[in-house]
Amino acid sequence: MKYQLNIIALLITIIPVFRLNPYSPIVDKEKYRITQLVEEKDIEYAYPHFSSDGKRILFQSNKTGKWQLYEMTDNINSIFSITNDHYNNNFPDWSPDDSKICFVSDRTGNEEIFIMDSDGKNIKQLTDNPARDIHPYWSPDGMLIYFSSTRGNGSFDIYSLDPLTKETIRLTNSTDDETCARKSPGSNEIVYLRNNDKGLDDVFVMNLNTMLETNITNTKTQDGWPCWSPDGRSVIYSAIQDGTYCLFKYYMGSKKSNQLSFASSPWQDGRANISEDGKKIVFNRQIDGVKNTIGIYVLEL
Repeated sequence: MKYQLNIIALLITIIPVFRLNPYSPIVDKEKYRITQLVEEKDIEYAYPHFSSDGKRILFQSNKTGKWQLYEMTDNINSIFSITNDHYNNNFPDWSPDDSKICFVSDRTGNEEIFIMDSDGKNIKQLTDNPARDIHPYWSPDGMLIYFSSTRGNGSFDIYSLDPLTKETIRLTNSTDDETCARKSPGSNEIVYLRNNDKGLDDVFVMNLNTMLETNITNTKTQDGWPCWSPDGRSVIYSAIQDGTYCLFKYYMGSKKSNQLSFASSPWQDGRANISEDGKKIVFNRQIDGVKNTIGIYVLEL
């Protein structure tokens, strides 16, 4: 059952905090319209994802002291709690038809992959391993879930998981950390983030037919949180520009990137997800501190 929050009280809290925050980002460089949906000082509203029709947003928040999962309309007329328990529930992703949610929970004492109905009912455990299992993402056809696990050699590698049979296949095998793997809607490829022993992150693409990997960003700074465009022809990701994370779009054909957002330090932009019609990007704009402030924003392309 979903629990409707008092959105009026929430907005009363959020709006004054945003307006009085001396670190509000300067947006005069922005090329696209950016709208703040929800933000509250020292609270994290993280990993937002659009529904297939682009009218709802799935996300996680630590507002209660534990990570819980929520859903809101893209005009924030209503926010609903999907999970409401004493466990940490995070890294949510909707199935392609929005009927299921895969997520990570520590309800068994360890981080495992679970699925449930979109209303929070019928929770089922998919993985059972003493290692860490994180960042699950559905394939575009809903047949597989891609996730990262330390079960192989202690570093994060990418695995595919059949939610029906629970069959798990390892796709990467390195001492680097590979996370945030997502299957292309247009080809048999996955995009993911690789962090090497020097602390540098790059975005990679793997051809699942040949298992060959290509570093598509290959920068000397840190990149993060890649996701495919709906047609599979480009990748939205974050990269450090002028000392702060901003959103970029990488074109697979031309192999060139275009900067989409221009956050000013100490703010950072990341964890982007693009709507199915390709017209909107929902993402996090955050400032790190003793307690992080992470808001949810929408960029209109």
